[in-house]
Amino acid sequence: MCGRYYIEVESDLVEIRKILSDLNERFAERPALSRLKSGEIFPTDIVPVIRTWETQEGIKLLPDLMQWGLTEPYPLINARAETADSKPTFRQSFQEHRVLVPATAFFEWQQPAEAGQKKTKLKLSRPEEAVFYMAGLYRPLPPGNNPLQLTGQFVILTAEANESIRPIHDRMPLIVPRPYLRPYLQDINLARDLLHSAVKQPFLAEVAN
Repeated sequence: MCGRYYIEVESDLVEIRKILSDLNERFAERPALSRLKSGEIFPTDIVPVIRTWETQEGIKLLPDLMQWGLTEPYPLINARAETADSKPTFRQSFQEHRVLVPATAFFEWQQPAEAGQKKTKLKLSRPEEAVFYMAGLYRPLPPGNNPLQLTGQFVILTAEANESIRPIHDRMPLIVPRPYLRPYLQDINLARDLLHSAVKQPFLAEVAN
């Protein structure tokens, strides 16, 4: 699963800074902007996601503000990729409302070697790619009872862990390879294929604070 992730803004990550700059420019009047979170991300935080937008120049991939986690009918922060296109809870979101969730790391807790010891919090990042994108699905929020003017709430898709994650946990976020960022959002058939593809990108684990 994915219970927390990280958005690094302190280092010179042009990609993340561009996303945040776009949000500040486009949504200066939206109340949710004041709640925008970076650093360690927890469920219910308001964070940047990337989705398709219809513009005068055509369909573009642009950032938006959403809340991590569905609150109705019960709290959900993750969805299994293998069943996202068939499970009633997520079927419509998969067909119509896919998003990319930018991150620089995610966290997992490794079970202790001996009983009585604490779990070890590990920060998992990609050594060869500072910013990566997790596959997500969102549910639009209606204008009523939406004082922050959020577009929606989203979940992160998870898949079976690859070799680099398996010693720590049996699940991991579904990472969308860079050549498939736009196709995941715009091509339902390719998105469906990605749900069942192996997550090959290796991750490096380090003990987190």
